Amino acid sequence: MIVHHPGIIPIVFGPLYFLSDPQLLLTSPLMLIMTGVWLWMLIYCIRNDPERNVWLWVLIIIPPIGTLVYFFARWLPQARLKPPRFLNRISRGKELQRLQIAARQIGNSHQFVQLGDAQRDTGRYEQAGDSYFKALEKEPENIQALWGLAQVEMHWKQYDKARPRLESVLAVDPSYKFGDVSLAYGRCLLELNDQDAAFAHLTEHLKRWKTPESQVVYAQLLYERGETDAAREMLEGMILEVSGGPKFFRRQSARWVRDAKRMLAKMPRPQ
Repeated sequence: MIVHHPGIIPIVFGPLYFLSDPQLLLTSPLMLIMTGVWLWMLIYCIRNDPERNVWLWVLIIIPPIGTLVYFFARWLPQARLKPPRFLNRISRGKELQRLQIAARQIGNSHQFVQLGDAQRDTGRYEQAGDSYFKALEKEPENIQALWGLAQVEMHWKQYDKARPRLESVLAVDPSYKFGDVSLAYGRCLLELNDQDAAFAHLTEHLKRWKTPESQVVYAQLLYERGETDAAREMLEGMILEVSGGPKFFRRQSARWVRDAKRMLAKMPRPQ
């Protein structure tokens, strides 16, 4: 039988104290929320924090205070927060209205591209597609409109339509968007099951843009082709490069590091 001590014990031990008695936890909504946040920070720390050995002690020994400190000191600076899409729509409503008026009154391809970009950023993909189409009607080789429409088509998984648009962009400027278009084209080829073309393209892509994402994608191709040692070497090198980079780079690359580690765990150990 658990004896509950009023006063300082629940405050200091927080979730650990209330987890000892689930019935008590369910009768305290505040502690239920607090426990959820504590578990969230604990799991995040274990999975992502390079200084987990220190911060785990903080979270476990003084959960309430430690959770708040960890949230503001570690989680918040590393979080890439994006507002919910519905809030983005509300906050950019006036901007969209202004862009719609400009597109209607001026009607150049530039105005329709700007409108399409804003619509795509707020999740209005169907409307964005219409805006990019109008831009291309006025200027068929508009590189911004081609890229925007290709992104919309890839969102709808219309890779057969996106492929020629991406090829048109790359024919004009192979380095457009600093390799983003090139990587999107490689992914498009993969989705169309053109593995050989994807491999050849990404081989050239990595000579110019050796990003964590492109290395993970390419390593997967190497592994599928039976080149396990080369795939492992690329993933391990990428993880080392990210871990030695600045904090913002580690934060931006966290997803790809996790994917790389999962891939490495599935690969057979070298003899």
